[in-house]
Amino acid sequence: MQTLRADPPAAPAVGILDPAATLLPSASLYPVTSPPTPSATGNLHLPLGTGLPPLAFLLLADRLAELYEMVFPGRPEWLRAETVQWQNEEDVAAAVERFLQRVSALFPVHDEIWDVDLEVVEWRLYEIPVIPMGIDEWYDGWDDLKEPLPYLLHAQYSRGSEDAPDEFTALYPAHQLPRYLEPHRLVEDLRTMDLAEPLAALPDLILMLNHATDNAWIDVGEMALAEGGGYPQWRPDEVAWLAAEWQKAQPILARIDRLLDWQNDNPDAIDDKLTAVRDTLLAAYHHSQETAVSP
Repeated sequence: MQTLRADPPAAPAVGILDPAATLLPSASLYPVTSPPTPSATGNLHLPLGTGLPPLAFLLLADRLAELYEMVFPGRPEWLRAETVQWQNEEDVAAAVERFLQRVSALFPVHDEIWDVDLEVVEWRLYEIPVIPMGIDEWYDGWDDLKEPLPYLLHAQYSRGSEDAPDEFTALYPAHQLPRYLEPHRLVEDLRTMDLAEPLAALPDLILMLNHATDNAWIDVGEMALAEGGGYPQWRPDEVAWLAAEWQKAQPILARIDRLLDWQNDNPDAIDDKLTAVRDTLLAAYHHSQETAVSP
């Protein structure tokens, strides 16, 4: 996998990792009665007498130390616990996974590294491997999603013209909608209806499908992010912004999940859910029509 980063790997930073400090005499030169003891250079520990790790490992260790100090300035003990005794790429990946698992408490990230390759590991230290929660509308498996997601997607993207076959009509013959009803135009009307839970999340779900919630976690799908190459960089402002946006996104996603998890036990329950969604959309549509013609 090609390394994606905006800047080249940082040179070892004074106070974090000084490779010169690891150039120590062999352990055999110490008296038997005085074995070498671990030493710490800045905040990153390197055991004495073990030899210098490969340069690529040292540069990644230095970068990892920078990220610990950036993201977790109040937890120096986490960095002090990371002794650089990496013998292979698996050890490097494990150290990066530990860091990402701690980041996942702030916001969702991919914290497992399946492809243990230094370029893959290095990418995670320069771009934040976030897990966006949005919907990719060109995803092939709409039918695998929980209702009313497929219903709303087909209502928006599978409507034909008056003379053309209408896939939405064929898929949902018992839950028809007027041809010109567009759910994304009914969000404000739905907001005024004081809907009960879990239908109260219907406006949020419609905005999510249209990438219009104004929250990046909800508006962006993982496929779109991967294809666009737009992963955020590890910078203090990006980390703070992602954490703040995730705090705002969680209650919205919780409401949406309650709607998606509602009445999925059997086909009859799903049918009742779709009936409730259709009736709610029809009520909002009629309200919008009355508002449009009122003086």
